[in-house]
Amino acid sequence: MSTATRVHLVAGGFPPGQHAGHDMDFARLRILEALQKDPQVHTTVTGDFTDCDKWLGDCQLLITYVAGPFADDHQASVIREWLNGGGRWLALHGSSGGKAVRTGRDDGARKWVKTEHHEVLGGFFLTHPPIREMNVTVENATHPLTKGLPNTFKVQDEPYLVEVMHDDTQVLLSTKDIDVPRAVAEIYGDDHSLLEDGESHALGFVRDIGKGSVAYIALGHTHSPTTNMQVSVHETVSEDRVPPLDFRGVWETDVYNQILSNAIGWGTGG
Repeated sequence: MSTATRVHLVAGGFPPGQHAGHDMDFARLRILEALQKDPQVHTTVTGDFTDCDKWLGDCQLLITYVAGPFADDHQASVIREWLNGGGRWLALHGSSGGKAVRTGRDDGARKWVKTEHHEVLGGFFLTHPPIREMNVTVENATHPLTKGLPNTFKVQDEPYLVEVMHDDTQVLLSTKDIDVPRAVAEIYGDDHSLLEDGESHALGFVRDIGKGSVAYIALGHTHSPTTNMQVSVHETVSEDRVPPLDFRGVWETDVYNQILSNAIGWGTGG
């Protein structure tokens, strides 16, 4: 009898059971379909990081697609220990977020709070402007996560501003097509998500932790009519800037399917 490869998927919004502006059912299903292509993969699913020590015990790959849930300090230490022992974490889209606090600004802007979750992940979400079309550059074409990707490609997605927190991080995907809101510098003191070239922002990176590794891919927004919370979109998506009620974005592209396939192979040894 062959031995199953254990994968644990965390997919959910906050408060528990809520969508938090994302079609969690769609994203969860698509990730599970990608995992099911390998008959040796056995997957467990939860909506947040509760009891992660129970689920990660014999797990090889952790995948997270969340909007709101994040690992508290204890859970983050469990994940760090698991990574040190050889585990791999694929963090998608809102996995770089977490808790936001009010700033008291007239525009209602909030400030995200950096926690141990972000220290382990290696990325910290600042904000995102409206959904737009972006040109994405593959910064490292030799990494298993970027295998088979074109050198550049276009996507429609939320343009995430994510601070890369550790010097030993390999940036895999980047873009120069993000118009940074002025409020970012006003709230955070500067645009800490800007890369060394002074023009680019990371949309994907990977970092080794002990015997394991964590990879983050910022791409992946999706919403349905009942989960849409977008106020507007960039004119590159809709000339009238009215958000489409159904938005699948990168999920309908070959390149994102390739990234998911690569990442599952990277995480499971396939």
